[in-house]
Amino acid sequence: MPAVASLLVGLALLSIAPSAVGAQDGRDLHDYWDGRCRECHGDAGDFARRTLAVDRGRLVGKHHRDDLEGFLANHYLADELVAPVMQMLTAQVTTRPLFMQQCAGCHGTATEFARESLVLRGGMAVGRKSGRAVAEYLRGHGGLAPADIPVMAATLERVLRETGAR
Repeated sequence: MPAVASLLVGLALLSIAPSAVGAQDGRDLHDYWDGRCRECHGDAGDFARRTLAVDRGRLVGKHHRDDLEGFLANHYLADELVAPVMQMLTAQVTTRPLFMQQCAGCHGTATEFARESLVLRGGMAVGRKSGRAVAEYLRGHGGLAPADIPVMAATLERVLRETGAR
């Protein structure tokens, strides 16, 4: 039950400010992570799922439970990126790695796929070449369960925004 509660809290947090996910200056949060954090902490999603949790609506670390945000602000992270990175990590903790499980074999990472194959049009993620909405496209591609299609579409849109797409 705690995992379900954490998932619901995380999804609620993400739905409050979906446009806030990503750096306000359009910076690619995944590129930033890969350049500044990956060497010590590995992939952001793996790191988040391995070492972080959502507790009573707050992102907490195994070692930094009381003030993870303060820790990040003092741990090589630019001040203006603390909140967006916290949102990105919260999303990764509360979203199961569906893309990695179902799509990575053909499409690489969700971040690579979003950067190369998707654009935002009217605030919605669509295929760069086809112009089709991701959820619509997924109905005939990839063999996802119908219940997983909106989850995957929301995940890819979030990742696209985290890469700085506007």
